[in-house]
Amino acid sequence: MEASSITILGGDLRQCYAAEYLNARGYEVMCCHTPDFPYHPEIRQTDNITEALEHRSLVLAPTPLTRDNIHLFQTESYPPCSLEDLWDSLSADHIFAAHSLSEKYQELLKKIGCQTVIWGNFPLFQTENARLTAEGLLAEVIRCTPFALSSANILLLGYGCCGKEIASVFLPLCQNIYLIEQDTAKTGEAGSKGLSSVREKDFPKILPQCRIVINTVPASILEISHLSQLHSSCHIFDIASAPFGFPTDTTEKCLLPYYRIPGIPGRFSPVTAGRIIGQTIERMTEHAL
Repeated sequence: MEASSITILGGDLRQCYAAEYLNARGYEVMCCHTPDFPYHPEIRQTDNITEALEHRSLVLAPTPLTRDNIHLFQTESYPPCSLEDLWDSLSADHIFAAHSLSEKYQELLKKIGCQTVIWGNFPLFQTENARLTAEGLLAEVIRCTPFALSSANILLLGYGCCGKEIASVFLPLCQNIYLIEQDTAKTGEAGSKGLSSVREKDFPKILPQCRIVINTVPASILEISHLSQLHSSCHIFDIASAPFGFPTDTTEKCLLPYYRIPGIPGRFSPVTAGRIIGQTIERMTEHAL
């Protein structure tokens, strides 16, 4: 799979820096509905989707693709672009690259004949992006909590790529990290790093000790009844993608601060995050100039 011309759609500053990287690597780059940015003169810009996709082989979608399942994710400086208009503009001549894509959209693009590239699962991206996520989360936790990390126990939900990086960043700063993870191989690895695995039978003893909960799993791990057992000043941080780990009304129901903060690298490290996206796309498409 080769691609030498790219359309970069919507998104935040990560898309801008990805455009700069790919342009520097020799790709022809067209940006459409991306934020205003001091682009390199060789990078073309347009507000017209049809023009943006014309003579371009690869389409780099924003992360996330959409926030409302109706429109492309983009800044408010541009008129909303509907996903329906985007699908109508794609053809079998295009490669559609996205961080993740629902089965519904994958099936739709398959019917069009449009090849898809899911780059969020690429090992290079996962490792680097997880580190940026952990760094940004640390900044958010320090900003939002009224107590020192050194006095806190953390409950971590999930030990995937992000969970591992979060543990490595937070463990030296806090008292303990308790982990909820079903994969026994992962719990064994976490135990060797100093984390303590927790099972449901341990909740009455452990949950009241936790002043920070960090969720990385896009599913419900703790029920509302479990949250009532947490420390009265516990803060909950949810970095998972949709459908997230807790309902939006968690604060109202449990009287605990709940922060839903996806897309951390785009907020805290857009330069590095954009470069990582560009590198991932470059490797996955086996670019040949």
